[in-house]
Amino acid sequence: MSNISSDTPRSFRRKPVRSSIKIVANAARAALGLRDEERPFELPARLFDHLPFAVYVCDREGLVLRYNRRAAELWGRSPKPRDPDERFCGSYRMFRPDGSLLPHDQCPMADVLRTGISVREREVHIERPDGLRGIALVDIEAVKDSGGNVVGAVNCFQDITERKRGEAQIVNLAREAEHRTKNILSLLATVRLSRADTSDDLKQLIEGRINALAKVHTLFVQSRWAGAELHSLVTQELSPYRGETEGRVRIDGPPVMLEPNTAQTIAISLHELATNAAKYGSLSAADGRVEIAWSSTAEGRLSLRWIESGGPTVTPPMHRGFGTCVMENIIAGQLNGEVHFDWRDQGLVCEIALLLV
Repeated sequence: MSNISSDTPRSFRRKPVRSSIKIVANAARAALGLRDEERPFELPARLFDHLPFAVYVCDREGLVLRYNRRAAELWGRSPKPRDPDERFCGSYRMFRPDGSLLPHDQCPMADVLRTGISVREREVHIERPDGLRGIALVDIEAVKDSGGNVVGAVNCFQDITERKRGEAQIVNLAREAEHRTKNILSLLATVRLSRADTSDDLKQLIEGRINALAKVHTLFVQSRWAGAELHSLVTQELSPYRGETEGRVRIDGPPVMLEPNTAQTIAISLHELATNAAKYGSLSAADGRVEIAWSSTAEGRLSLRWIESGGPTVTPPMHRGFGTCVMENIIAGQLNGEVHFDWRDQGLVCEIALLLV
C-alpha cells in the first residue's frame, strides 16, 4: 500500500506536547471523580476537539468511549463509540514495525489495560480503509481508581510518517555515501598508479582521470544518486573532442540507466579510450572519427563498442599500456565484465561487455 502523502490532513502531522497525556488523564479523573465507574471518562466534547493532537479513551474492557476529530482523521474513519466490535483502537488495521499484522487485542492500548503499565513513545503502523499507511507514535496513560485498579486508559498519539521517511532517507544516503566513498577510493587507487614520462604529463594524466570521476558524479546528483544515463555519460566525456567537424564523434544507442558503480567504471574507460585516441588514434588526425554504439538485452546484458577510423595507421602495441590495464582491471575486477581490443589498420575497436545489475 502507498504511504500517507503530503496532502494528508495537517492534524495527521502535528506533534503533541509530551505532558499533555497527563493533563488529559487528570481531566478524566476530575470529570469522573471516580465515583461512577459505570459512566467513565465523561469529558466535555469541547476539550477533546480542541486538543492539538489525536486522542481517544478506552474503558477497562477496551471499548472506545470517545475520540477527537484528529484521531478520526488519522484513522481515516469514525468508529461508533462503545461498539463491542471496536475495541482498543479505532484504526482499520495495525502493523508492527517489522511489517507483521498487529491484532487489535495485542496493540499497546490492550497491553496497558491488561497490565496497568503506561506506554511511552511506542511506534505503531496504521492502515486506513483507503489503503494509505502512516506511522503513529503513541503515549498511553493508564487511569486507575483510588484502589489502584485500572478503569481505563487514554491514548495521545501523533503522526511521524514524514519524520520516519526522512530518517530512512538519511540512513540510505549515508550508506550510499559510504559505498560511493569506498568505490571512489578504489578508483583513485588506480589513478595513483598512473605512470608518465614527465611530472607534468603525470599531473595531466591524474587530473584527467579525477575529472572524469567528477563529471559522472554531476550526473549522479542530477538523478539523486540513482545513477547516470549512458547517452549523457558518453556525450559528456566526448564533448571536448567533437570539434567543428560534423560527425567527428557519433553516439548511438538505446536509453540505458547505469547504476553508480557501473557508471563510474564506464566513465573511466571512456576517458582512457578518448585520451589514447587524442594522442595516438583517430582523434589525433583532422579527419579522424570515433563511433560509440551500444545495445542491451532484456536479460540486462550491455555491449558497448568504441570504433575509431580516419586516423593514423594503427599497429598493435608491443606491450599493454597502462590505460589498457586500467580498463581491464576495473571492468573485470569491479563489474565482472569483459573488454577486448582489436588493433585494426583503420583504427582501434574496443568492445566492452557486462551484465547490468
